[in-house]
Amino acid sequence: MSENSWSNYWKGREGASAGALTGVESDQELQAFWASALQDGPREQPLLDLACGAGTVLKQAAGLGYQDLTGLDYSADAVAVLKSDMPTVKSVTASASETGLDAGGYATIVSQFGLEYAGAQVAFAEAARLCAPGGKIITVMHMAGGAIEAEVKNHAAHCQTILDSAYIPSARAFFEAAYANDTEAGDIAAKTMTQARDKLTTIIIPDEHSLAAHLMAGATELWNKRASYILRDITGWLDGMQTEVEAYHARMTAMLSAALDEETVSACTSLLRNSGFNVETAPLSLSGQPAAWTLHAQR
Repeated sequence: MSENSWSNYWKGREGASAGALTGVESDQELQAFWASALQDGPREQPLLDLACGAGTVLKQAAGLGYQDLTGLDYSADAVAVLKSDMPTVKSVTASASETGLDAGGYATIVSQFGLEYAGAQVAFAEAARLCAPGGKIITVMHMAGGAIEAEVKNHAAHCQTILDSAYIPSARAFFEAAYANDTEAGDIAAKTMTQARDKLTTIIIPDEHSLAAHLMAGATELWNKRASYILRDITGWLDGMQTEVEAYHARMTAMLSAALDEETVSACTSLLRNSGFNVETAPLSLSGQPAAWTLHAQR
């Protein structure tokens, strides 16, 4: 996933459709996992979250009394979200595979759905370098064939349908024709927009918040209240939605590519053991279905 796509994804999480963009990080079973995994850790010694995103695990660590927290992420916009929510946390913008941080500087290293994006084996090698004597590495990683992957495939298909429908460009053309009082162009755009709307209707589930539902409801509201808006406001919103959909689609595609099979997890385990760690791996079930890999490594 490109740096620009990551940037657009994190900016999108702050936008009007953010509710459709949040993922499994709010899952209560994941929160329970981290509460247990971090319960006995040294609160006063440095903790590093690699590929921290918006700081989901850092927030839990802070709530448990960890004091010296650092979050590292490849996306400057993710780090900006983190700093907005947790101003006292140290932040680093870098890849988890090449952090630039001092060796042996962290008693606890954590990562939730992050290391695998940087390349699991090179990222674990970097985590091992950063881990202090007696320290630990704890990670949750995407599982190939797991429940999260199945959900992500659905999200990716949802976004692809929106993009393939061309609803956003047809809506833009429709509004531009209406504001220009161009009846002929408006009739053509209306026909195209109706066809696109019919495609989106097939993926909208009643009472479920989704990008398609948010998009159609927003466009309808803009039309109904068009007397209160200038054209630039409307096209700006539509262009912003296009960016959000493209970024989220890229994020879902990246998640599918990052999912780890058992062979790759085994290779990462061997790498850490060769670096002097005791390692345990296990599947993590969410809502009763295997969804992720967990790894605990103690030096």
